Amino acid sequence: MTAPANGRRVLVAGATGGIGEGACRALLRAGNEVVAVGRDAARLDALAARLPGPVEAVVADVTAASAAAWFTARAGTFDGVLIAIGDPGHAHGGTVLDIPDEDVRQMIEVNELGGLRALRTLVPLVRPAGAVVTVLGMSAEIPFPQNPLMGSTNAAMRSLLRTLAEQLRPTGTRIYALVLGMVRTRARQAAGIDNPSWLTGDDIGRYTDDLVVGDVPAPAQTLRYLVDPRVGPRLEPPRPTG
Repeated sequence: MTAPANGRRVLVAGATGGIGEGACRALLRAGNEVVAVGRDAARLDALAARLPGPVEAVVADVTAASAAAWFTARAGTFDGVLIAIGDPGHAHGGTVLDIPDEDVRQMIEVNELGGLRALRTLVPLVRPAGAVVTVLGMSAEIPFPQNPLMGSTNAAMRSLLRTLAEQLRPTGTRIYALVLGMVRTRARQAAGIDNPSWLTGDDIGRYTDDLVVGDVPAPAQTLRYLVDPRVGPRLEPPRPTG
């Protein structure tokens, strides 16, 4: 069941991913008009069929070099944007010193340059006092020996987002870096990887709605943490246990 329309328009980039689907669902239920962006038309159609209300589906790659001009001409403006894109890459044996140059270039191209292009494309479409939320993994904060390039590109985006937030502060546009814990997704569940204590895309969508509205403590603070659904959103990273 969806709430009455609230007049807000929110774009979800990466809508067909594990986070994006639940986020679209929660944003719809909060009464938002949702624009779901993904690269695959068939997956967008399947997503739309599963959601509790209508969405505007847009087939586009927000990380493409040409995306900014395309969206500026066609997409209109938004009260909020959720960017839920990225490639985890793959684990490497050995140490950071053993990672091939080509793997480094590929991950920077996909995650860091791709993330920057998404911001370049979507931030100008956000209305004054609107919000842009980019999701990052905890590897942005902690050592990540299993996948160093995922961690390093997450950390790079965290830095870029903090700087962009300061640069745009006079305009009223709020930039958020939302650092997440483990997320339950359709793909993980299909692979037999699941834990009922993990976050869901719906959790992320509900918090995104709060950020767009500004109904959060310290709304000007860029870094946000949503690691454990039982604890809820935090302004400080969780302390390591053990």
